[in-house]
Amino acid sequence: MDLSTLPQHQKVATMARVLQAEIIKGLHGTEDQLPTEPELVKRFGVARETVRRALQLLKESGVVMSVQGSGTFVRRRPRRTTLLREFLPQGGPAEWIDHGSEAWVPLEPPATWNRGEVPPELTEATGLKGEVAVWTCLRGIDAEPRVPLQLVKTYVPVEVVAKLPGLEEETSEVAAVLERLGQLGSPLSWTLTDGARMPDLGEAATLDTPIGIPLVQTLRITRQDGAVVEATEYVVSSERFCLTYRPDQDADALNLTKGN
Repeated sequence: MDLSTLPQHQKVATMARVLQAEIIKGLHGTEDQLPTEPELVKRFGVARETVRRALQLLKESGVVMSVQGSGTFVRRRPRRTTLLREFLPQGGPAEWIDHGSEAWVPLEPPATWNRGEVPPELTEATGLKGEVAVWTCLRGIDAEPRVPLQLVKTYVPVEVVAKLPGLEEETSEVAAVLERLGQLGSPLSWTLTDGARMPDLGEAATLDTPIGIPLVQTLRITRQDGAVVEATEYVVSSERFCLTYRPDQDADALNLTKGN
């Protein structure tokens, strides 16, 4: 296919679509090497830079991968797992089970709390601004030891941290933090919101997912007396996981809103 007569802005997208269609049809099998850049230049009648941009588009979409010094290969897509989320009866803000994950397990030593800021994409959803305490955990599952699959980040306002002496020297998971907060005053209420967002470069590298593959996001926000006292974001690659709920769960669970 000669693309030389197309406008420049159409060449990259058209070439990427043609190669992707060939991969889907099985003309290039999983882990097969694609033709070299000079071969693609000759075949499509385009400049080498156009070839590189088309291949980069396919890499970002998770269709191909490059091996330095060897070339570009059709990428093996990971098996996708369905996570069936079930809330525990009378459970608190951290109490649910993701069936299909064979239990989430931390891959690193217990994290400590550090000072930081809420990412801009979460500021509007959480209402948190300025300095917060941040707790990060990287998780895998029993069936795939040492493979990072879930990234968890918790954000607690500094004024809340002040009510919990010694928090930033501890390695406590957020469930313990919320338990301490619940003992200090009014009952906690919380909401869960499921969504999707694109990974940043660090997240894509950590979770070994292409930069163009969205993350499945669960955002929990905990309030006390109307104020946000904690926000936790759980993200996994949508290439590896999809999230479902049982239709027979109680109405609060289906609305993804619970209080205790």
